[in-house]
Amino acid sequence: MKGQCKLCLKDKTLINSHIISEFFYKSMYDSKHRFFEISTKLNEKNKFMQKGLREYLLCNDCEQQIGRYEKYVNDVFFNKTTNNVIQDDKIIVIKKVDYVLMKLFQLSILWRASISSKEIFRYIELGPHQEIIRKMIYNEKPGKYYEYGCLQIAVIIDDSKLIEGLMLNPEYLRIEGYRLYRFVFGGFIWAYFVSSHNYQYKWKKFFLLENGTLTIHKEKFDDLAFLTNFGIDMKKQGKL
Repeated sequence: MKGQCKLCLKDKTLINSHIISEFFYKSMYDSKHRFFEISTKLNEKNKFMQKGLREYLLCNDCEQQIGRYEKYVNDVFFNKTTNNVIQDDKIIVIKKVDYVLMKLFQLSILWRASISSKEIFRYIELGPHQEIIRKMIYNEKPGKYYEYGCLQIAVIIDDSKLIEGLMLNPEYLRIEGYRLYRFVFGGFIWAYFVSSHNYQYKWKKFFLLENGTLTIHKEKFDDLAFLTNFGIDMKKQGKL
C-alpha cells in the first residue's frame, strides 16, 4: 500500500504495522494463534482475532527502526537478558537499562496509538504533543526523563505471577492537574504523563531515569479498582 509514512513523512510503500508490539500478545494466543477480544460494548459480541491490532502507518525503514526498540524491550522483560534486577514485595528495579531504546519504545506505543484510526485508541488525542513525540522518535532523541514520562506498574495475581493476558482500551485521565493516558497490556499498566509541567510531578523519580534505572511498582489485581470493576461489568454483560 502506497502512502505517507507517519514517522518520516515520506511517500513510500507502507507496512501493516502493529500498534502495540506483537510480543505482548504471546500469552493471549491460543493453539491456533488466535486471541479472544472482549468487547466493552453491551450489544457487541466477543470475537477471536488472528493478529494483534495493526494498521498501514509506517514504511519499512521506520518499521525497522521501531523494531530495534521492540527487540530490546522484549529481551529485557521476557528473555531476561539482564542480571541487574532487584525486587521485593512492592517494587522491581532494573539497573543499566538502555535509556534511549527503552524510552523510545515507551514513546512509540503512545505515539502509534495517537495516530491510529482504530476505535480502541479513540481517547488518545495528544494535540501538539503528537508532533513533538514524532520528532523525538524519528530523531532518536528521547528527551529528559520527565518529558512524557511513563510510570510502569506490574499487575500481579497469586502473589507473584504477572497477569499478562489482559489488554484494555486505553483511557484518558486527569490526576492532580496532570494529563494521563493509561494502557494495560503485557502484564503492566503503562501510565503516560503528557503535560508540559511534568518536571514538577512529585513522583517523577519513578519514571525511567537517564542513568538507566527503571522502577516498576507491583500492585495486586484485586487492589486495582478499575480492573476489578471492569471484570464485574463484563460478567454482568455475560462477556466473561
